[in-house]
This record gives sequence, structure tokens and C-alpha cells, in this order.
Amino acid sequence: MTTRSLRPAAMRRIPNPGGRGFTIVEVLTVVGIIAVLMGLILAGLQAAGRTSRQTRELNTLRQLHLGWSSYAASNNDYVMPGYLDEAAQAQWKVRYRYVVEGRVDPAIAQTYPWRLLPYLDWGYESMIGYLDSEAIDNVPSKGKVGVIEPEALQIAEQPWFGYNAFYIGGWWEQDAATGSVQCRFSNSEWQQTSGGENTIPTKGKLVLRSIGRATQASSLILFGTSTFRGPGIYTEQDDRLPGAAWITPPILADQTIWGSITGSERIEVFSAQAIPYRRQRAITIVHVDGSARSESIGNLIDQQRWVNAAHDGAGDPTRFMHTPD
Repeated sequence: MTTRSLRPAAMRRIPNPGGRGFTIVEVLTVVGIIAVLMGLILAGLQAAGRTSRQTRELNTLRQLHLGWSSYAASNNDYVMPGYLDEAAQAQWKVRYRYVVEGRVDPAIAQTYPWRLLPYLDWGYESMIGYLDSEAIDNVPSKGKVGVIEPEALQIAEQPWFGYNAFYIGGWWEQDAATGSVQCRFSNSEWQQTSGGENTIPTKGKLVLRSIGRATQASSLILFGTSTFRGPGIYTEQDDRLPGAAWITPPILADQTIWGSITGSERIEVFSAQAIPYRRQRAITIVHVDGSARSESIGNLIDQQRWVNAAHDGAGDPTRFMHTPD
């Protein structure tokens, strides 16, 4: 009599057709494939993050343009001054306030942010949105003259985007000799073309004071990502590097400030100044007409992108120069 096994079928041993397990080579191959896939996924996530941050920068620049345009609409088409020293503010009798109450100290109202904020519904994120939310939350909603809160000073000195302040709106300071308020480059001399090889010696007319006088609004830079740099060659990028309240063209008057190194995204700074800066993989800018986009540093070398009058300059307009004053 044959005795049958009483073990359930699920408990019976299943033979291994191959007769062996995985080899070390097979295991390493699987691990390598997984590592490659993880790398591809990570690279994709990083690229998506950069694209998202660039989109955020461009949207913020469009908001700045809307606020800037609203300022001009409220001031008979005159655009926002780029810089007003304390003496200029006093002579012009202009005062700037916090969102709830109190006056902004003139020392931190010299650059553009506190002039523009009322036209942006006090959206502090548009000024320091490249920092963490805590910095934005700590910006005071009220204050008084003589008291300068660190966060309010940061908005004034280190905003996300720099204004083309030297050539749009103007850089206004009190003249030490006369005591009057003067716009920088208002008496500068330059050679204007009159067709052919003829030129016309011209004084002033370099600073765009009203929107209606912009001759190339679709290419004239208004705001852009910027930071302050000393002389040297720079290649790195950092989301959190402090911003600057203005952005300077490659040539300021007759002095070369910065230039691009051919065939790369490196920038060489010759004189300490607030210059274009890549927070992401490109420099984000908005033009006078409101068009915003990302640009390589090489595309910003042209002086016609910075100075409204450069289109009429004699010689090579991309290297437009004028006397300091």
C-alpha cells in the first residue's frame, strides 16, 4: 500500500529550474540600471525646478513692469526715478510710507523699491521673493523716520531685480557746488548721427524720463536680475546671492564696467558695480514694453539695449559712449 504525503500542496517544495540564484554580475547590473534611472529622474526634477523658478522670475518681472507703468500713468507719463538721495527727496518734498502707517526713512527710500511698492499692492515677495518666506514675513508694516528695520533696509538695498536706473528715470543727487538737485548725465556730451558720415554734437537727452520717448521699447532693458560684484571673472550662480537695486550696462558713460567672455557664460567685471546676474541658467529681464525673457550674458553687450539714445549715436551704437558729465 502506497502512503500519500499529507502535506498541503502550498507547502510542497517547488523545484528551481535553473538550479542556482543570481550571480554578483547580475545583481550589480540591476543596481546599475536602477542608479541610471534614478539619475535620469533626478536630472529631470532639477530641470523642472529650474524651469519653474525661471517662470516665477519672469512673472515677477511682468508684475514690476505693471507697477512701473502705473507709476508713470499717475505722474503724467514721467517714469519712476532710479535714485533719489536724501537731499533730492527733501527738495522735491517726496515722502514714502509703509503699508499700514508711518514714513519710510529717506535713507532707505533712495533706491526704487519703496517708490514702487504702493503700485504693487505692497507685495514684498516681488522685491525679496528669492529669499525664504521668513524674510518676507518679517518686513515691517509700519515705522517712522530714524528707525531702519533690517528687513526694510534689505528691500531697499538687495531687491530681487535691478532697475536700469542710470538711463531710465535717472540718478538724482544734490550738487555740492550749487546745492541744486541734478540728474547724472544730464549735461553729458555725445555725438549724434545725422545720416551718412555727418555728426551733431549733442548734450544731454540720454536719460529716458517718459515712456512716450522710448524709441525701442521692445528691446530697451527696464529690470533684470542683478548683484553687486567687484573686479574679477565670475561663472557661478546662486539663487540666494544678494540682489542689487540697479543694473548697469557694460559701458557706463565712457568707462567699461563689464564684458562677456566669448564662447561662455562667464562675465568679467572691470569696475565694481551692480551687474547682470544669472540666478538660474540665464539672466531674466523685462523691457520697457513689458516683454520679459531669459537672456545669455552675450546678448546684453549691446549698448542699444540699455541707453535709449544709443540708436542715434555716431559710430558703433553697440559700443555707445558719452562724457561723464
